Amino acid sequence: MTPVRTASGALACLFLVWGAIGGVGPRAAAQPAGLHLVNPGYLTVATHGTLPPEIIVGPGDTLGGMDGALYNAFVRDHGLRLKLFETTFPSMILAVEQGKVDAGEGVFYTEERAKHVYYTYPFYLSRAVIFTLRSFPYAGPASMEGKRIATVIGYVWAPYLQQWSATGAALFPDEVSAIQALLNGQVQGYVNGRGGKQPPGLVAHDLHPGDFGFPESVLSNIAYNIVNCNNRAMAAALNDELTKLHQNGEWLRALKANGLGPEDDAELKSPGQICTGG
Repeated sequence: MTPVRTASGALACLFLVWGAIGGVGPRAAAQPAGLHLVNPGYLTVATHGTLPPEIIVGPGDTLGGMDGALYNAFVRDHGLRLKLFETTFPSMILAVEQGKVDAGEGVFYTEERAKHVYYTYPFYLSRAVIFTLRSFPYAGPASMEGKRIATVIGYVWAPYLQQWSATGAALFPDEVSAIQALLNGQVQGYVNGRGGKQPPGLVAHDLHPGDFGFPESVLSNIAYNIVNCNNRAMAAALNDELTKLHQNGEWLRALKANGLGPEDDAELKSPGQICTGG
């Protein structure tokens, strides 16, 4: 969503999962016909922090995780370099809408968002959970009465938590900050998707329809990448790359490298597109 650095220090090291496919240097390959790039020779991707196993932001414009596997393969196969635009979640969506970047990563689908950005095929399926310290006696929403629950600004769970809690949800600009707040005791719970490695001392509790006012529609979440409404050629190119990775077996290898399996994959199908353009 002023850019912030969200993947640094010891906490980020806990998240370091290899997910890249190939290198990020240029090779002799033609750019897809009609593809508009904000920075010629570079694929500019807006990120909103390290979110294992979905994406891992590393030094020097490097990406890991499942979305990193897609973007690294894309730049490899199209003779490009990767350039990151590190920011917060709301600002990432705005940067895509304003055409400041070529793509944004890791967005769940809502009709309101689909009015402003164009969705690619999904790349990851996660189930919402609430994380607590292992020492916390979690026994459902009732055990969180009077406690502070964190999530990230702009995430689909935020309005439900704000309505459920008399004190409101504790909203953070990125996942690293939210997890650090949980580890430090500033909050007692943290809602996000299950998956990947978590810091020692945390435990994930399954959420069910009705918990904290959540409907089923926000508990099983499919992550997509997004592009500007006038740059649907970019979405088509990313879709073609993801399709190829599934066909040649590289995607399954990336899933395994990130501690995932086929059940964490999503059907290669676009959601309902609302915005128009290119």
